[in-house]
Amino acid sequence: MDNTSKDQVKGLNRLITTLYDGENGYKEAAEEVDSVSLATKFRELSQQRYNFGHEIKPFITRLGGEVDKGGSTGAALHRAWIDIKSALSTQDEAAVLKECIRGDESAIETYRDVAGDTALSADARQVLQRHLQTFERTVSELKQLARSYENA
Repeated sequence: MDNTSKDQVKGLNRLITTLYDGENGYKEAAEEVDSVSLATKFRELSQQRYNFGHEIKPFITRLGGEVDKGGSTGAALHRAWIDIKSALSTQDEAAVLKECIRGDESAIETYRDVAGDTALSADARQVLQRHLQTFERTVSELKQLARSYENA
């Protein structure tokens, strides 16, 4: 595998890790919030992150790379999802939503970074752009929800 392909695999695996962290963060949030509608939304977003990961995996194998299994570990733990635990301990829906927003905003940065690799195939970039647009819409929706919980 040449260096360009290695760099692409590394970038795509960063996305896999980001998605895995988001999947777990949303799953955890769904289990902890009191609001049934919010728990349902979080479960949907968790499933969506899982699905997005499976859409990226074929691009990694096509490049001859190995798909990273599992989320980030140790010091590399995705910082944006760490604080969700403390937000969950307060049972404050607005605080949980804010942590989810931070997690997705971090994912957007990672997606923009990886999607900017012009060596990626057109079909891979198209998938990443679609994911990116979905993340942006989700952040917008979650911000609206957070405002409604703050004003309640």
